[in-house]
This record gives sequence, structure tokens and C-alpha cells, in this order.
Amino acid sequence: MTDTLLRSLRERMLDESEPLAGLLRKCLLLGAETGSVALRDWARKELNGYGDEDEVPEYRQVSGVPISMDSISGNTWATGQTISRFQLPREAWEYVPETMSFRQPVEELEQMAGTKSLSFSSPGLSMAQTIWNGKLGPFQSINGLSYTMTGSVVAGMVGQIRTQLVDIIADLTADTPMSELPSKVQVDTAVSEHIGASTVYNTTINSASGPFAIGTEAEARTEGLNVEDVLRLLDAVQEAASSDVKEADREEVLKAVADLRVALAKEKPDTGDVVKKAGKLRSLGVRAGGTAILAATEGAASALIEMAMNGAFG
Repeated sequence: MTDTLLRSLRERMLDESEPLAGLLRKCLLLGAETGSVALRDWARKELNGYGDEDEVPEYRQVSGVPISMDSISGNTWATGQTISRFQLPREAWEYVPETMSFRQPVEELEQMAGTKSLSFSSPGLSMAQTIWNGKLGPFQSINGLSYTMTGSVVAGMVGQIRTQLVDIIADLTADTPMSELPSKVQVDTAVSEHIGASTVYNTTINSASGPFAIGTEAEARTEGLNVEDVLRLLDAVQEAASSDVKEADREEVLKAVADLRVALAKEKPDTGDVVKKAGKLRSLGVRAGGTAILAATEGAASALIEMAMNGAFG
């Protein structure tokens, strides 16, 4: 078993066509055989994704992701304008971190890497949009903010994971006969030398087009967003409903917002109730179909669901 596992890893790790997930699963086995918790933890996190409580390695972090903006000024519509975080109002900077961490499982990263371009939003961007619109004059509006990047950025991330694996296995096989196991100390040393982790940032992409994690704190609060912030996002939903929703759908959207306000006003909001009502709001936004209402409902629903999943409610 030892001979087969070590030889298999060394022979296959340089084959670019070899699935990275398969190599990481072999690392799980090697960690178990050698007793190295460090190797098993790293391989498991790469396979399953990093949790909000986990430090994320530097190779999974991206700085300065461009922001695409859709806006209206009088009779002029502008779409797809590229701006940076620093062009947002200063009050919005805390909701839009300069560096973003990608926590997805490696197989999901590989799928994203094969995409020509990626576009995604976040509760923080929705909050930034709300703050910005509050500062604009009449006949001016920010209709949408989203992050944009190429799949090649994620491809580079996946390549870095493979490189870390190559470095670890190279260290383990340099002085160890293929018929013997490296010691636990050797494995732990190789992992600690090559797998560095730095500060966990407070915005995370969970999928190319889906919800986005925001970190976690207690007392009904996540990193950068709390219940009061979500109530402001619900205000934005109401505002969008008044101008961007057909009358037939408006009443349902406003009722869903009112139901969420009632749920959040409780001393200990019920997690299941909040998630259910947030999901309904998201569905109504999709059904309504307008750009403004879709962005507003997605921002509010994503923030509420993420807070609930992170244990912010009772």
C-alpha cells in the first residue's frame, strides 16, 4: 500500500490531465497512513471548501477585483462601466473589501476556471449600492453593481494548488525510499513550509453566480453586516418595488418584506422562519424580473440566509 500510494502520487502529480481532486484524495490517505493531521486537514479543505472559521491560503485570495456598474443619469443609461472599490462612497468601503477569498471546493474552482468570464454580486455590494443611491440627486440611480473577472484568474488559483501539492510530495519523496512511509514530522514540516495562510477576509464567493458568504460574528451580526444593515436592504427592496415591479407582483413583494421585518423584530428571530421568508423574497424578485428589484431582493435574501446559516439568530 505504501509503495503504491507514494509512487502513484509522485508519478501522477506532474500530469496536467490528472484530476487534482483525485490527487488530493490520495493525500487524505497518506495523511491517515502517516498520522499527519496537517496534511489531512489541508487536503480535506481543498476538497470540501474552506469554512468561514478557516484561514484561507494566500493562493486562494484575489485583490482588486474590478466592479461593473449599471447606472442612470437623467435620460442617459450606462451599463458595464468598470470601476474600482475606491470610486464607491467612502462610507461603503467597509462592505466591499479590497481582497476576496475563494473558499469553494477545488472541483468547483476548476469549473469556474473553464469559464471565459465571471460575474457575481454580494450582500456587501448591495449595501454599497444602497449607500451610493442615498447620496445621488434626482434622476440619478445606480441600478446594479457586480464583480467581474476572467476564468483565467481562477485557473491560476487552481495551478497554485497543484504547485503546492508538487512541492509537498517532492519534499516527502526526496529522502524517503518509495517502499517506506515518511515520518509524521516530515509530513507536517512539508505542509507547514508550503501551505501558508493569512488573514481571513470578510467577503467570499460561493459560486460563479449564486450567494456569497460574509464571515460570522455573534449577536445577530456578520463581518460588515448586521440586522440594522439588512433592514436597510429591505428598504431598498421596497423602493425598487415601487418603481420596478408590476402592480400584480408589488403587493406580494411588499408583504414578503413586511413578514421579514416582523420576523427580525422578535427578541430571538427563528432561523428556519428567517430562511424560509428570505427564500420567498428571493423567488418573488426573480419572478418580478426587473433589474433593480432582482438586485435588491438578491442582496437582502443572500445577507439574511448567510447570517442565519452562520448562527446569527436563535
